[in-house]
Amino acid sequence: MIILITGATHTGKTRAARNLLKKFGFNYIGTDYLKMGLIRSKNTSLTPYDDEKLTDFLWPITREIIKTAVENRQNLTIEGCYVPPDWKNDFGKEYLAHIRFYCLAMTDKYIYSRFKDIIKHANDAETRKNDDSSGNITPGYLVSENKKYINAFYNRGCGYNAIISDTSYNSVIDPYQIAESERLIFRLMKKRDYADIEEMLKDPEVMYAWERTFSEREISEWIKKRLTGYSERGYDYFLAVDKRSGETVGQIGLLSENIDGKIRLGLGYMLKKKFFGKGFAEEGALTMLKYTFDYLGSESVIAEIRPQNFASRKVAEKLGMKITGETIKVWDDKKIPHLIYEIEKEEFLSLH
Repeated sequence: MIILITGATHTGKTRAARNLLKKFGFNYIGTDYLKMGLIRSKNTSLTPYDDEKLTDFLWPITREIIKTAVENRQNLTIEGCYVPPDWKNDFGKEYLAHIRFYCLAMTDKYIYSRFKDIIKHANDAETRKNDDSSGNITPGYLVSENKKYINAFYNRGCGYNAIISDTSYNSVIDPYQIAESERLIFRLMKKRDYADIEEMLKDPEVMYAWERTFSEREISEWIKKRLTGYSERGYDYFLAVDKRSGETVGQIGLLSENIDGKIRLGLGYMLKKKFFGKGFAEEGALTMLKYTFDYLGSESVIAEIRPQNFASRKVAEKLGMKITGETIKVWDDKKIPHLIYEIEKEEFLSLH
């Protein structure tokens, strides 16, 4: 997994990277180190003040570091100013699914009300030269710099958590959180979530489409399969957690489906029984579709649903998905018919 952090000066990029190292064990690289290494080694005629040219120069190096780390299944944080607004265009979804992007930015109100605190913490992660002590950093300068990043990155489909307004130097990025909706947070499943997964997979009403519940061994295998999906593809069923209570609502995510020998990106959702009928499935599924179309850049998504599973079909139809075919899935040596619901990117964007 790659954590890519950019933002204006003094927004806490290096501090956030160090927090990730301390709390989650993610090693990090600062693009400022790459910049100064290249400049001091005389491998470029650029200077530390050539910011726009330095982005063009450093980004191809950063891009290939990211690809190498993804291919090697390494956890790495890369932080710095030298990230272009169109950075996503350099990656296919096989890379993007492994990248969590954050642009740290501060609002005008925060800068003017907390300017002394910002300066106070300016040297927390590094010793800055010719900076604050000489009065080069003013509230007006920070406002201008932060607006550049907000205008460049906000609402560009760069990622969920693209902008952290009113950032705090004590904030810690959670690399395992994928997205969020009005009521839910979506994060990677972990082995310690066994009890929540068990509650779903042993409930006959939840497991209606499977026509049976799972054993303890099968539940452990289910979790292992999700973890393998994260490692190999960057996605699978995610755990949907209620923001207010912290309680697990269900499993909602993206699956790799084999349809007549062709691998398709599929939508999956499963809730605890107590959360049936409260709109969580539709809310979560909508968030996953936004993630795959806005962030991963997928062209279409399917959902395999049993004909008699009217609750799941209703969710798919509310999202704008339509039946485009049928398939047979084999479970426990039984052939089980499924309808194939599908929605294409253009249609989804026109509806939502």
